[in-house]
Amino acid sequence: MMAFLDVMACGLGAAILLFLIVKHHTGTAVEPDAGERAAAGEETLAALRREAGTLAGRIEEAQRRSRERRDGQAPTGGEGREDAGRARLAEIERALRDARARNAALRNEVESIDPDQAGDVIEDVQGGEEEYLLGLRVEGRRIAILLDRSASMTDERLIDVIARKVRSDVEKKQGPKWRRTLRTARWLLHRLPAGSEVAVIAFNDQATVLHGAAWADGRDRVALRGLFGELDRLVPTGATNLEAGLRALGRLSPPATDVYVVTDGLPTRSLSSPGLLSGCSGNARGKVSGACRKALFYASLQASAPPPGRKVHVILLPLEGDPEAAPAYWNWAAQAGGLLMTPARGWP
Repeated sequence: MMAFLDVMACGLGAAILLFLIVKHHTGTAVEPDAGERAAAGEETLAALRREAGTLAGRIEEAQRRSRERRDGQAPTGGEGREDAGRARLAEIERALRDARARNAALRNEVESIDPDQAGDVIEDVQGGEEEYLLGLRVEGRRIAILLDRSASMTDERLIDVIARKVRSDVEKKQGPKWRRTLRTARWLLHRLPAGSEVAVIAFNDQATVLHGAAWADGRDRVALRGLFGELDRLVPTGATNLEAGLRALGRLSPPATDVYVVTDGLPTRSLSSPGLLSGCSGNARGKVSGACRKALFYASLQASAPPPGRKVHVILLPLEGDPEAAPAYWNWAAQAGGLLMTPARGWP
């Protein structure tokens, strides 16, 4: 029925369209045969009007018949369909009751299962237990964590970093990026594999190896608690001297097999290239230009990078105004068989 109504409506629309485009009297002088054409146009218009009226009547009749048919069929077989509907409703209600019973039994079964214990050696609410599809795994026999503790590790924006430099040590330690840095270090320490050893090296202008400058057993609860305590006492301040951290890494005995670097940008100091630094400082205020930082980075790697065979992974936290950091660190990690990760804002 709807298709028929559509056809009728289209016919009516076509008639109206032709009515609109037919030329009527122009009100000007016409050619000799213009009167004949005008008369023919009037006849055509009248015919179209009659056809439009006929189509409208047919549409109205079709609609009336559709209503009568619908009204006439309502009582016919209604009781049977109502009974069938009730039966179907009862069937659906039974299926719902069965599904609820199965769900309750499954819930009881799940609740009765003892959950697997976490592999963490110690529990720590700040450990960043959320699981992310990172592609980064903590693995290796001897794992070294190089933790940047320079002033820029307090905040993401340079204006906030500068403002926090003149504040107290307590306020520096409360910087949002520094708190995130500590959570990142805890995340790594929580996931040390069985049979591994770990060393944490914190570096700014200088480098310090935590835990008495020795390897710590990765499954030793007391050692890990001690490392957490030492991390909490660190104050983010000073410049970024990656080479100092790499030299401390090279002094570890036995050497590290896997290295995880947590930083936010390229270095601003160097041990082996003081001439390079003095020759490329950005201005009289002592700021280091981007090109200079990049040069310092590669000079630091050339002087003290881990030898081939050591995997290097980099967790690069955000810092305003250092666009060259990501490609430079990615290139280093790729050559060393590791990964560069720039984590999402909510991680860890």
